[in-house]
Amino acid sequence: MKIHHIMKKFLTFSAFCAAALTLFVSPACASPDDTGDIAGGSAIPESPPTLWIVGDSTAAEFDDTTYYYPRYGWGTQLDRYFQGISIENLAVSGTSTQSFLQTAQYQRLLEEMNPGDYLLIGFGHNDEKPESLRYTNPNTSISTPGSIQNYLYESYIRPAQEAGVTPLLCTPIVRRDLGNNYTGASGHITSPQTTIEGTFEGGDYAKAIWRAGVAKSVPVLDLTRRTRDIYTQLGAQGVKDRHARSSSREASIDNTHTNLYGAACNAWLIADELAKTNCSLKNYLAENIAAPDPSLLSVNPLYQERNFQRPSGESTRWPTIGDWKGTVFGDIGAYEYLNDIYFNLSPYEDEMIWIKAGRFEGNDSSTVGARVGKISPATDGIAMYYQAIPADRNFILSADVTIYHLDPNNQASFGLMVRDDIYLDTVTSDTLGDYVAAGPLMLGTDAPWNCFARKNGVLTQGGTTSRNYQSGEIVHVEIRKSSDGYTCTFGDNAPISAGFDFPLTTIDSEYVYAGMFVARSADVTFWNVNLELQ
Repeated sequence: MKIHHIMKKFLTFSAFCAAALTLFVSPACASPDDTGDIAGGSAIPESPPTLWIVGDSTAAEFDDTTYYYPRYGWGTQLDRYFQGISIENLAVSGTSTQSFLQTAQYQRLLEEMNPGDYLLIGFGHNDEKPESLRYTNPNTSISTPGSIQNYLYESYIRPAQEAGVTPLLCTPIVRRDLGNNYTGASGHITSPQTTIEGTFEGGDYAKAIWRAGVAKSVPVLDLTRRTRDIYTQLGAQGVKDRHARSSSREASIDNTHTNLYGAACNAWLIADELAKTNCSLKNYLAENIAAPDPSLLSVNPLYQERNFQRPSGESTRWPTIGDWKGTVFGDIGAYEYLNDIYFNLSPYEDEMIWIKAGRFEGNDSSTVGARVGKISPATDGIAMYYQAIPADRNFILSADVTIYHLDPNNQASFGLMVRDDIYLDTVTSDTLGDYVAAGPLMLGTDAPWNCFARKNGVLTQGGTTSRNYQSGEIVHVEIRKSSDGYTCTFGDNAPISAGFDFPLTTIDSEYVYAGMFVARSADVTFWNVNLELQ
């Protein structure tokens, strides 16, 4: 009996694994004999099977029309290395083994996979997130609910096997680390993290995925080890051209997501790892597969360089409060509205910051006399107190908000925002830069948005609110920036980060602009404002 080649190198991590690996061959993944039949009695299906891919953004497809080097997940490039098999990439950006279960793609998988198909499972990046709806524990066993091992087996491996489908596991690719250190989060070995939801254990996610494979005799393709070895050898500069860039400036490199060339490299690693196994999926590998050539990479022909002048001064209309600078900008109608009749940005009582957009009749915020500013599909007009933060710094921005008035209008909003660009008291109807926002939107509908973003110029919903807030209430808001993007929290609603995994460096690659905002008939005060740089 031939032992899986990859697993030989894993024998050292525990005696348990050594014992388990001696049995690590299943009929579905045994080697074909000379007649083409699979050892164990099964034959290769006469009609082409399907290779299903589930996973996160590192495997997913994107539509980066404005990126210099657009993002591509490895799942989009596997067809370079296979023949005679259909490939269906169901990977969804921002998902974990837990949150993927709520997607339409997961339901499609359950309904459409057929006997003889294959399932390639590639999660890990978002299982690490300290959020109750995505986090999975890397330390507890495969029989423990809530562990990544348990999710992998109960929700993916077991349903596939019961459907006559052969599952395979992938460990996650590393994140490009400027210090060339992959012993921590860049290599998926995390530390405990505490948020408003509680404390989340850290651990080694690649090792946890290995253990699930060993426990259930499922092949594991070790992308963590392969990419770690390559990235360590070449260094951060040596692998920079494998990664997406939102602009031509090197500072806009996305250290998590790959470009076309990087995705093809990782797809080749999968094929190369697969070729060393006894799994029958390797019968569908193309002949003489070779690593992709760097010439595969080219600049997006739709990319347009944008000129941006970072504000160097402060507003003459709104007072600076500590390190927070006030501004009103965007689609607010006309310069004649840039005054304290239609907007208010000022300190208020004990270390509070008061921001208002709208002229309320008789100075009474219970009725609206005029609406100014907006968050619309095409343009934004907002009042904001902001700080410039280096784009390579992670941080947590949080505040409590007292709502004095909030018009139930689909263009009204308030909360925290992190932007790619900022403008000092400027009126324009142009579509401005991208952002993420911890706040509500579409308040005039039956299903208001829970957090939102503008991504490649397109207004994007985060989630749907389960808890709405009215005038007279207090709500806690928070934005966390990590190496994978942003997580936004609006009150008691679920934190949102799926789809917010972009770096906000298309226009200004050196800084992001974070702070408090209101738009269109919102009157609030922010207090307990805290910015923690990490």
